Amino acid sequence: MSDNGTLTKSQKILRAIEPLIYARRWLTMGILLVLTVFFAAVAATMKPDAGYDKSIPLEHDYMKVLKQYQAEFGSANNVLVALIQKDGKGEIYNGEFLASLKAATDEVFFLPGVDRSRVSSLFTPDVRYVEVVEGGFKGGNVIPAEYQPTEEMYTLVKGNVNKGGHVGRYTTNDQRGAMIYSELLEVDPVSGEKLDYVAVARILEDKVRGRFMSPKKYVYKLTSDYESIPAGTVVGERFSLPQGFLNKALDGLYKFDYKYQPNPDEAPQLVRIGIQHTSYEEIDNPQYNPDVNVHILGFAKVVGDIIEELVPVVGFFLLTLVLTQLLLWAYLGSFKLALLPLVCSITAVIWEFGLLKLFGKGLDPFAILVPFLILSISVSHGVQYCNAWVSEISMNKRNSFDASLETWRRLAIYGTMAIMTGVVGFALIGLIPIDIIREMSLNACLGMAAIIVTNKVMMPIWLTWIDIGDPKAFAEKQEKRDAIFDPLWHLLSQMTNPKPAIISILIAGLLLGWSLWKGKELQVGDSQAGVPELLPDSRYNNDTAAVQANFAIGTDIIKVIAETEPEACVKYDVMDQIDRFGWRMDNTEGVQSTISLPWAARQVNLAFSEASPKYKVLPRNQYTMVQAITPIPTSSGLLSANCSAMAVMVFTRDHKASTLERIVHEVGVFNQENAAEFYELHDDVNAQYCADKLTARRELGEAKVSLQRQTEKLKKAKKGIGDEELAAHPKIQELTAAIGAADEKHKSFDKVCPVNFALASGQVGVMAATNEEVHRLEKPILYIVYIGIAICVFLSFFEWQSIVAIMMPLALVSWMAYAVMAILGIGMKTATLPVVALAAGVGVDYGIYIYATFADALAAGYRYKEAYFKTLKMTGKAVAFTGLTLAFGVATWLWSGLQFQRDMGKLLMFMFIANMFGALLLLPAIATFLLKPKQLAPGEQPVFKPRH
Repeated sequence: MSDNGTLTKSQKILRAIEPLIYARRWLTMGILLVLTVFFAAVAATMKPDAGYDKSIPLEHDYMKVLKQYQAEFGSANNVLVALIQKDGKGEIYNGEFLASLKAATDEVFFLPGVDRSRVSSLFTPDVRYVEVVEGGFKGGNVIPAEYQPTEEMYTLVKGNVNKGGHVGRYTTNDQRGAMIYSELLEVDPVSGEKLDYVAVARILEDKVRGRFMSPKKYVYKLTSDYESIPAGTVVGERFSLPQGFLNKALDGLYKFDYKYQPNPDEAPQLVRIGIQHTSYEEIDNPQYNPDVNVHILGFAKVVGDIIEELVPVVGFFLLTLVLTQLLLWAYLGSFKLALLPLVCSITAVIWEFGLLKLFGKGLDPFAILVPFLILSISVSHGVQYCNAWVSEISMNKRNSFDASLETWRRLAIYGTMAIMTGVVGFALIGLIPIDIIREMSLNACLGMAAIIVTNKVMMPIWLTWIDIGDPKAFAEKQEKRDAIFDPLWHLLSQMTNPKPAIISILIAGLLLGWSLWKGKELQVGDSQAGVPELLPDSRYNNDTAAVQANFAIGTDIIKVIAETEPEACVKYDVMDQIDRFGWRMDNTEGVQSTISLPWAARQVNLAFSEASPKYKVLPRNQYTMVQAITPIPTSSGLLSANCSAMAVMVFTRDHKASTLERIVHEVGVFNQENAAEFYELHDDVNAQYCADKLTARRELGEAKVSLQRQTEKLKKAKKGIGDEELAAHPKIQELTAAIGAADEKHKSFDKVCPVNFALASGQVGVMAATNEEVHRLEKPILYIVYIGIAICVFLSFFEWQSIVAIMMPLALVSWMAYAVMAILGIGMKTATLPVVALAAGVGVDYGIYIYATFADALAAGYRYKEAYFKTLKMTGKAVAFTGLTLAFGVATWLWSGLQFQRDMGKLLMFMFIANMFGALLLLPAIATFLLKPKQLAPGEQPVFKPRH
């Protein structure tokens, strides 16, 4: 209460809520338990929700280019399969290897979600050769349609591979292996359904890798009659059995697609048969090729490999819980009491998952650390609550019910505001325009909302039912336990003396300066080759290394789109601009090689001229140019149907952030230099005119993309919708009209402009866009998050001093985290940026609890040292325990099978401990110079009475 005995606004709020918690405890708890069971049932249906498009910044200019030209030049969502013969096995031109390559090509061709027009290997008709023969020009498929496994055919195929210039791309440099290229569609164009990446990864592992590398095959037969299909019928086959607990558990959901034709006069019916209706027989695998290694790359395979590690990840989380429980037991002296924070924290995570599912979302494999952060924050609040409850019993001699009520009154406002502070911080992360981060933001906000219920309603009720036995004996036991640490608390309370406080602040200043200096070395994007989410020696990264070592063009590709006029590919001046651009890229550090339409045209022109090196040039004559590009189809991915856009494929040596920055810089410089040179020779156009023309072109592309997305949305909403019904839909008609208007506007710009080299498509193009978006937003988002947290801190205390005292240690730890990431080689990217901001949610909890108790003790009349000693006894020990316990728990992550979890374990260990030290050492040092103790009247004794 206030000094005049009236209730404050905060107290009025608490008195209004109290009856809902304490008056009908059984009813309230019953409702909460029913909701928990409901959310658990909902969460049980949650599946991993990976998506390529949601991991990229679709609003970035580069991604607008990617989507505009996706139909012509493909996306960046590739699946690459390389079959490489083992050392000493010779070249690929033998019956066994080519049979394996053909079978693997067929499997990739029928992958779910694959864009079949973009599956390429030596066996697909788009891989061709061209040669000049007596009487004219000859060309054809590298592997003829009449292929038979004979020595003559092997010799022919090898000659065709060499003539077509496919060594290094479709075969390894030494021709011991071959590559299959393919692209996946994020959304099925017929059904509108989103691609199941987990299913694709399993098929790749079983039907592709297992088919050739597993000595055994497993044939599945019906154990009993099933829908008129007789028992014993073979309904499917697999080449590998699931490994690990999770995969074995999920295997019960596996279904075989079996085509059943009961009547020869009727069309076959597709029947889906669950694996539980079958049994398998192990036989020798006739396609096993002991001389071949299979390497699989692509986003889908990364997702699959991360999913495989989910069981160990969950295991580490469970180990963390067990260790936390044991430490809580040792800290609180009661197993039942120690169980409460964990039970409430696990309940909060269950609510989080259930709410996330109700919002129509799943848990993305790249966001697996969010639930643990929610668990950590919940444990932090739970420990504070239990610690305060124990203090009320031991120090104020209350019973369980009264101790819970008084603890709730003391901590409800501060604790809820601390949680709301985290909610604001997490919500503001959603400003980053990348869907996966927005989902992480929503996920964290729902988890924090659940913490309010479980920690501020469920836990207070449970504490009223905790039987402590003899209150006096319990109090004496706790006093003895607390007295053990009194010397440490007396030592730490020295931080409120002027000299230690000044020294602490000076050290903080030095650390800040060091962090700002060292943090400049932090890479935005990947700081190493391979996939940083997986271990350097993981199967996926070994596959990546094998492909990069054996093929002339690597797996990292950025496609630059040369935008020009229709039919421009027969004009020498346009092709020359693109050719010069290719030369500039070839001579850029980090670029392995380039492929473009001018490059291919030079190869053809060379072939027409009896392979004389002097003719390996672009022909200036238009008719000769037509002859040079005619053999190059649009399926090559080098030109659009009307030749108004041509792709320059830039293969990079790696995808490190520094490599991407150099390439992007060079593209921009060449664009400027080429445009300036063009304007000097053509005075009928200028930079403004061409910029307006490019804007019109982009508006046309965006209008077409909008129509495609709306079409997919309607197909998903209404299965089997026909083309006529689609065309008649008002939204489709509106978007079609918008495309017509945009097309007319673009056509009105009829003057020729310089070639615009637009970034970017391809895997590396996506990375470049993502890096730029993270670099653009990392600091502003962090500042916005801290402004939001600062406002919430002010609303908790309505004192400017609270902002300074709480926020300064928090900000110092964040800047130090950047320096630590630079030292550890952890790049700042979409997966790590939210973790740095989210971890601040734990630190602000520490600060609010410490500041609140310290300020209340000073307001009661205690001197600085006594006030802080009391603070340490009441809340500081819980902060120290929580920080050390959580850091100890995440230390187990250092043995994880995921490199990302190892890296985040190191980072979170640092942030938990640094935030703890910041709250215990730096916060009181700062607060000492900002807060003044109450001046007591002569003879008046200080009485600690927390503000509500």
